[in-house]
Amino acid sequence: MSASSSSVSAIRRQALALRLAHCQTCKEKVRMYVSKTEKHDRRVFYKCQNHGVTCDFWRWELEYVEFLVDKHYLSGEAGVDAIGAAEEHREELLKAQELFYMNGSVSLGKKVLKNDSGNLMSWRQAASLMMLGKELVMLMKMLVAVVVLLGVAALVRIMLKK
Repeated sequence: MSASSSSVSAIRRQALALRLAHCQTCKEKVRMYVSKTEKHDRRVFYKCQNHGVTCDFWRWELEYVEFLVDKHYLSGEAGVDAIGAAEEHREELLKAQELFYMNGSVSLGKKVLKNDSGNLMSWRQAASLMMLGKELVMLMKMLVAVVVLLGVAALVRIMLKK
């Protein structure tokens, strides 16, 4: 699989702007990519421009942050913040991936979900609907609890009148 089919390069993200270091093996600049594979959709990784040719530098985002901290490119509070942001980003992607897998036969590699009637839905809309469904289930549970409490209160009142 070629790099162009499994990733998108030169994408800037607002959440985490990391320094692009030089590869320690071949001295080429490391570049940021975003995975487009089904298993790792939208996950950020960093690799050397010569990866697969003369170099084997390749890291997921969190591993790259740890590499920068180890090599003292990031230190102190900046390093801690970068690690925290990378962990949060990874958790968000894992949650989104879980929502898609809960929905059944949804392909993560596609940015659009297609239902039987042919209507299209974006992944954000699908995630929003899944969250709305969870909230509705919670409200239904609370409603059942209130009805049960009212029933118990009515029984107690009837028992006390006799």
